[in-house]
Amino acid sequence: MNKKFKLALLSVPFLFVISCSQSNEVQESKPAWDATNYTMYNEFMQCTAGEEYSQDALDSMIKSWRDLGLSESLLGGWGYVSVSPEQSDFNNYWELSWSSKEEADAAWAQWIANEDAVAWSEESSKILQCDGENRDGYDFIFPYDPYAFGEAPEDGSFAAAFSPCTLNEGMGQEDLNQALISYNAWLDAIDQSQVSGFYAYGLYIPEDKTQAEDFWFGNFHENLATMTEGNELWEATGGDAKIELESVSTCGEPEVSNGQVFFDPAKPDFS
Repeated sequence: MNKKFKLALLSVPFLFVISCSQSNEVQESKPAWDATNYTMYNEFMQCTAGEEYSQDALDSMIKSWRDLGLSESLLGGWGYVSVSPEQSDFNNYWELSWSSKEEADAAWAQWIANEDAVAWSEESSKILQCDGENRDGYDFIFPYDPYAFGEAPEDGSFAAAFSPCTLNEGMGQEDLNQALISYNAWLDAIDQSQVSGFYAYGLYIPEDKTQAEDFWFGNFHENLATMTEGNELWEATGGDAKIELESVSTCGEPEVSNGQVFFDPAKPDFS
């Protein structure tokens, strides 16, 4: 079953990063927050390692990609290597986040017409081959302050778990809204001395409405160890919030990955 609903209509009181402060009174950039929903357009490309793949080669390849001069509409980029035992649609991929689908399509058209970009793609295929032509698109939203549990590691590493979810029979958008409010309240109530490291979560709504999933639930942690700690805390103390969320939707086994920031315009090391 696939429910055709829009993340932009979710009425949860979310906070989202949308810009950086430019005040003369502030010497360093800080997140500016807006108490309205902010939907991004995220794309995933499947990737396979080439014959010249190595971590050093990948790092050099990504740096040269950033040096090409990327679209101002690109909000972020991340790479993932799956540690899940089963192969699936989410194994070894590249995620791009855009301000909108229209901006993404325009940037891709410019990329394809750019001779330097074409040359980079050909050269980098010896290291990593990504299927940009068949990329999958999603509306994406952070339903909770992604910095509530602190900043992500400075080296750009993190762990991610993506769970495919469907709404249960008779459940709709408003039911999911209320369940997320309860989940956010549970997060608010956590004694942060009980947890360690960064945590954020997001929802991905497939652009392709023929997909079996209504949404993907993405959990992002500092590393695999803190992910395990967070999952154990949820199982032990989730209580009514856990019951409500599970009554609204059913989620399959997550794809677990080690992640790495490829591009972040707010961080000099990744821009």
